[in-house]
Amino acid sequence: MLWRKSSQAVALLVSAFVCMAMGAPSLTVNTTSITSQGWVRVGFDGVEEADRFNCWIGVYSPANADVSTISALPYPGSPPWTATATIKYQACMADPDFLKTGKGHYDFTLINMRDDVRFWMFYDGLFKPRAVASSDVVKFTDHGLPRQGLLSLTNTTASVRITWNAQLNNGDEKVMFSVNGAAAQSASAVSSTYTADDLCGEPAKTQGWRDPGYFHTALMSGLKPGDIVEYWYGSSTSGMSGKERFTAPMGADPKAHMRVLLTADVGATEPDHCHYHWEEVEADKTYQNLAALTPAHLLLHIGDISYATGYAAKWDLFMTNAVSVGATTPIMTVQGNHEQDTPSGNLTHYKDNDSGGECGIPTQHRFPMPSADGIAAHGWYSFDMGPVHYLMINTEMELGPGSAQYEFMEDDLASVDRSRTPWVVVAGHRAMYFVNIDTPNGMEKNMMQFEPLLLKYQVDLCLWGHVH
Repeated sequence: MLWRKSSQAVALLVSAFVCMAMGAPSLTVNTTSITSQGWVRVGFDGVEEADRFNCWIGVYSPANADVSTISALPYPGSPPWTATATIKYQACMADPDFLKTGKGHYDFTLINMRDDVRFWMFYDGLFKPRAVASSDVVKFTDHGLPRQGLLSLTNTTASVRITWNAQLNNGDEKVMFSVNGAAAQSASAVSSTYTADDLCGEPAKTQGWRDPGYFHTALMSGLKPGDIVEYWYGSSTSGMSGKERFTAPMGADPKAHMRVLLTADVGATEPDHCHYHWEEVEADKTYQNLAALTPAHLLLHIGDISYATGYAAKWDLFMTNAVSVGATTPIMTVQGNHEQDTPSGNLTHYKDNDSGGECGIPTQHRFPMPSADGIAAHGWYSFDMGPVHYLMINTEMELGPGSAQYEFMEDDLASVDRSRTPWVVVAGHRAMYFVNIDTPNGMEKNMMQFEPLLLKYQVDLCLWGHVH
């Protein structure tokens, strides 16, 4: 009996010693201040052996984000199931010594998303995560600076649009530009934003929501084809961007030579190899490769742009990548199913929640296109450049005879002057011809309705994405 009590006492002492030696779980960061974009080393310690296999570190912004556990969301929601979605996460055992020691470190990249960041440690995996420790807050020193500026065409070659993002709307946002070295001109921006109430479903309105800041868009006008334009944008209150340069676009010219870049279905990649919503392991290489092909006259991104699908932080990741091309080359887009499709109301022809409740709103604020009827959600338009007439269509909307889009397409194709633009190109997200369980005859039903128009007006080339 005495031996048993002694053994129990020893066991309790050993257990207490182990707990004291291990300590409570903790997170540390090697800096609490960062500018624009950079690396932060996160150290973690004090994890008991029983919790090591299901331990992970999440990046959260704003720093006071709600990290409580929630029930799983339907498609396209994705774990970890915390009330505010993690921007990205990594398993503690990514450190090779962690499973043996209960401690380690990992280097995370952070980009300025207009708010502060905090790291959290969780136990119990991704589906029922339990927050056990948090780091000090990491603050960005340049919250207010403009960023993510992208060029796009307008309905005239005499102007080019610049659209950027910033934390605030100061009321004095503008673009400054100089044409061929002349004195700088100024053009005021129009500013806008959206709220969770403007979106149409989950996860965009709930778990995936984060404040997008403001979108500012301005026109650099009075341009002639071939002009060299240097520009910078922002606010006298919050600061201006660095300077960039582009060549003013050409109009219709049947003898011109053009360099046009094409892509679709891209997404974004975290450079630190963390996990995140809708992982695209090498998506960043797409825009890196496109940037290597510049200078170019134009980039067409034919739908499925960021694959944010309701997780707003991924838009910031994508836009940060896209600047490598879009700061010097106009980017023209159409909306795809992962930008726009929703079961809510009659907003789209297709009723899947492929947009994750975004219903096109985040896309339309970041990529204002010259929609023919002025309705951003419709998003069909056309333009001439060099020897090509481009007809950009929205495959997520009704395309059959009697629809507004069909009437626009027919009027547009009928008006093409082949002496000015001998080539006619149609671009849209969904492919007209492909075979799967939904298209046993090889044609998508909504798309096949306008095939006769393509034949009647002898369209030379169609550019589609979606099937990959």
